[in-house]
This record gives sequence, C-alpha cells and structure tokens, in this order.
Amino acid sequence: MHKDNTKNLIKHSVCICLMLLLMMSTLTGCSPNPKNFSTTKITITLDDSFEQYKSDNFELYIKSEDVGFSAKEETEQELELAGYEILSLVDYANEILELNGSKDIKLIQRDDYYYFVTTQTANGAKYSYIHCMFEGDNSFWVCQFVFKSKDHKRLAEDVFNWADSIVITK
Repeated sequence: MHKDNTKNLIKHSVCICLMLLLMMSTLTGCSPNPKNFSTTKITITLDDSFEQYKSDNFELYIKSEDVGFSAKEETEQELELAGYEILSLVDYANEILELNGSKDIKLIQRDDYYYFVTTQTANGAKYSYIHCMFEGDNSFWVCQFVFKSKDHKRLAEDVFNWADSIVITK
C-alpha cells in the first residue's frame, strides 16, 4: 500500500510540473515583440500589439488596445508664419506647454527631448497624456502618448522606453 501511495505522489508531482511548464511557456509566448513604425522622418519602436493608421492630422498615428501614439511635425517656417518666435527646442516645448493651458504643469528634460504630463476627461473616462517634444531638421515634433489614467502606473515605464526609442531624421 505504501508503494502505491508513493507512485501516485510521483505521478501527481510530474503532472503538476508539466502543467506549470505548459502554463509558463504559454505566458512567455504571449509577450509582445518589439516592432518599428516609421515614416521618412521619424521612427519609434513599440511592440507588435500596435497598429499603424493613416491620419490627415499626424505624420504618424499608431494605436494598441491600451495606448495611442501620434506624432506631428511643425517646420520652423510654419511656426514663424503663425507668429511664433521659436529659436530652440526648449522654446518650442514651452510653447506647447503654454498651449495646454496649465501653469502648474512642469516641463522636464529627458535625454534629447522635453516632456510634460497632463490629464483630461472625455466621455466620463480620465486619460493621461505624455507630450514629448523633439527637434528635427528645420522643424520640431510633438509626440503624444495617451492612455487611461487608471493604467498610468502600469504603462508609464513602457511609454518612456518607447519615447526614448524615437529617432527623428535630421
């Protein structure tokens, strides 16, 4: 009787180990893979859960289930014709910050770009926006990530890694 209990225990242990291995391989197989999205002037590395869409308003417009990304270029000439005196990336970043209307928002420099974070409510849901400003060749870029504010802690690190991956062709 003792031998049978030992055999059953071994069979049970082996089955549990196999199930755990199967579950772990399934979970790791679902991880998104890095994927580049680009136009002739900008490239960003996101992951394969994102899809690129055409937009009349943005040079690059990409969405996943949780995060939206858009990128818009403004040339120095366009800005000058609109009456702005933009001499540097920090001037441009401050202008974008001012256009967002809050004096309590802090502009932060990170590597070769500036960013700030805002929140807005739309259709009863609160959203976080991370606005990143970059300098191009005779132009400036505003890149924006948007996601539900309740997901901010979960997504912020990924968003900044994605922002760090942005390359503007100069």
